[in-house]
Amino acid sequence: MREIGMLAQVLRVVVLTTIYLLALTSLRPGDVLVGLVLSTVVVATAARIRTSTSDRGRSLRRRLAGVPGLIGGTLVDLAKGTWATTRCLMGGGLPHGGLVEVPIPPSGQGAAAAWGIRVGFVPDTVVVELDERKGTMLLHVLDARDPDAVIADQIDSYERRQRRVFP
Repeated sequence: MREIGMLAQVLRVVVLTTIYLLALTSLRPGDVLVGLVLSTVVVATAARIRTSTSDRGRSLRRRLAGVPGLIGGTLVDLAKGTWATTRCLMGGGLPHGGLVEVPIPPSGQGAAAAWGIRVGFVPDTVVVELDERKGTMLLHVLDARDPDAVIADQIDSYERRQRRVFP
């Protein structure tokens, strides 16, 4: 049984190293070595986290299961924001830009920062300020005519896409 666990760890290192090298499009010995070292650190850290406690392990698995939805949802938000910005720039009317203060729901450590980074990817939204103590995120949005709709859209996006990964 121990051999299967070790084989799984080695396979994970090989897969992660392969992904790293494909992203670099390089097979230079130095790049392979760096990929192996990084992959080994990631696999060892993941194994250590996984073995801490069973509840935490279930929580980690649940959070990791939400990552594809977070990435996919962010890509959808990115496409919608890019389309809105493109429409505006190509003569679809002047934007009614403005500042909107979005309340940040109480969450775990780093969730607000991750939310701010995710929102910042979208071209029709710029994070101006993130105040965790006050519990608000100040955004400059392309269309601020209806601040309540912007707030509802942001909260909905957070709840559906991010909350599972960053509770």
